[in-house]
Amino acid sequence: MATTMTSSYFFFLIICIIIIILANGASSQTSPVKPRGLAIKLIHYDSIRSPYYNPKATISERAERAINSSLARVRSLSKIIAIPNEDDFRAPLIPANGAYGFLANISIGTPPAPQLMHIDTGSDLFWFQCLPCTDCVKQSLPLFDPAQSSTYSNIPCGAIRCFESGNKCDSQLQHCVYERYYLDNSSTAGNLASEQATFETSDEGTVKLPIEVFGCGHVNKNFVTTQESGVLGLSYGYGNVPTLVSQLGSKFSYCIGNIHDPQNQDSHLILGDGAIMEGDPTTMLLDKGFYFVELQGISVREKKLQIDPEVFKRGPSGGGVLIDSGTTFTYLKAEGYVPLQNEVENLMLGHLNKVSHSRFLCFSGRVERDLEGFPVVTLLFSGGAQLSLDTNSLFFQLTSDVLCMSILPITPAMDGESMIGVLAQQSYNVGYDIKQGKIFFQRMDCRLLESLV
Repeated sequence: MATTMTSSYFFFLIICIIIIILANGASSQTSPVKPRGLAIKLIHYDSIRSPYYNPKATISERAERAINSSLARVRSLSKIIAIPNEDDFRAPLIPANGAYGFLANISIGTPPAPQLMHIDTGSDLFWFQCLPCTDCVKQSLPLFDPAQSSTYSNIPCGAIRCFESGNKCDSQLQHCVYERYYLDNSSTAGNLASEQATFETSDEGTVKLPIEVFGCGHVNKNFVTTQESGVLGLSYGYGNVPTLVSQLGSKFSYCIGNIHDPQNQDSHLILGDGAIMEGDPTTMLLDKGFYFVELQGISVREKKLQIDPEVFKRGPSGGGVLIDSGTTFTYLKAEGYVPLQNEVENLMLGHLNKVSHSRFLCFSGRVERDLEGFPVVTLLFSGGAQLSLDTNSLFFQLTSDVLCMSILPITPAMDGESMIGVLAQQSYNVGYDIKQGKIFFQRMDCRLLESLV
């Protein structure tokens, strides 16, 4: 009988082991997999998916809006960079005549409430309008109501996150608060809070992530009529300020499709460790939360232009080359711009007639019809990184019969800073690795990006 009981025991033990192995196998197959990338579709302001889209707008009207917005932004950027370390000016750079660039939909809270955000690499604060609202501007989606979210929490005075964010406190409510004053006299103020955000993932699922610090804006004054809920800042900020980028792993990448085409829906942003770092890297310099790159020269086809690399270096007194997501055009110091202007004029000689313009180098013609075979212009960076500008990136249509170069000389207000705008970044994935101090440029069809993450 003992032998029989022993055999039964071992048989029972083997069955248990098999069940445990099968259970572990099943659980490993059904357990959630960490998302490969937090993917957000980017909506250009002139896209059919944008609340600003106007199907009746003419070519010249769209161009004029882009020009005015771009000039307003570079003025704001230049003033921000020139200001000593002032907390209240570390802010989203929304031009007085209306923002321009990219929008994105993100859901906040539990249950998730959709928000339409303005994407800005020049901003350190992630904020949006909240109820109760003393003074709010019109937006296309309902205002966020913290009282309806089970995951919303105000950051208390004395908390480390409050200290890192400026240590401003509402003594009556004992909440950490913020204020931002802009150069166009607009402002936003409210309390700092934590919440849960819902992102789409690169494999078309969703993932919920905690946002440790964001601004819940209750008083938002003097903004031009707008449709977005707030700003998703992609700046790394100063020191220990808990920006969204630092909270999600200090990496992000974006791929810019054809912004001339309102039907194009290929642009998108990836946040966190799943961001795409492909291609040749160049050195990134962080200064006041802005991203500077080491531009060393410009070539036209295989011909490298005679430009002293020192022209584009950032020194103690300023200068350098800023890369930006909210500026349409590219601005270069005169010593870098004039050689390029002369080369383009020589190539156009006998082909297209020059048209006088107060700011841009312009010619009679249409980009898609008259510039076939025009040589590629390449921006050359340290480390071998390159941005190659085909005709769609180097030129834009000013009117139905006038085209202009999308690169122009810096304005006096820019104080020596050159700037690379989004037209030059079209058809590229641009990866930001803040901890490594690198920016990666990879020429890419943005439609293929999801298969790579």
